[in-house]
Amino acid sequence: MKYSHLYKKIHLIGLLGTIIFLITSCKDQVANIGNQAPELAAFDLKGQKVELSQFAGKKLLLNFWSETCGICIVELKQFQQLAEIYPDNLQILAINTDGERGNTRKTVIKNELTLPIVKDQLNITSERYQLIGTPTSFLLDPTGKILYKFEGLIPEDNLLALFKEP
Repeated sequence: MKYSHLYKKIHLIGLLGTIIFLITSCKDQVANIGNQAPELAAFDLKGQKVELSQFAGKKLLLNFWSETCGICIVELKQFQQLAEIYPDNLQILAINTDGERGNTRKTVIKNELTLPIVKDQLNITSERYQLIGTPTSFLLDPTGKILYKFEGLIPEDNLLALFKEP
């Protein structure tokens, strides 16, 4: 009888510890301006894991988009054009949020997109970045700190400044 009561207390303490750990570790995985960007849980179209460390050293624009979002496609094409004009100032990573239901490869080919594109297959990255809708973009500094968040299309003057400033 004594062991059963002790076991329940130990189990409860362990459960509380696990809950506290999960709550505090999730805080590290939330996108906030001024903080380090949460790590990606995304794969390129060849199935290779993509990590933020691959983009260290230059500004990075993370763009969350959906295949069914017409303005997302228009914005991706703008990014692509500006990246060709200003190839050294800004890196871009387009993160598709359609999960398993989308055919991202077909959309990329149809729209002749050459930007680096990854899939957020399980929507873990979207959750970490607290995505409400698409398009949504985050500008990261060369060390991975979040500088800005843009919900909706990036205004044209801001967009040009992003690409023109080294």
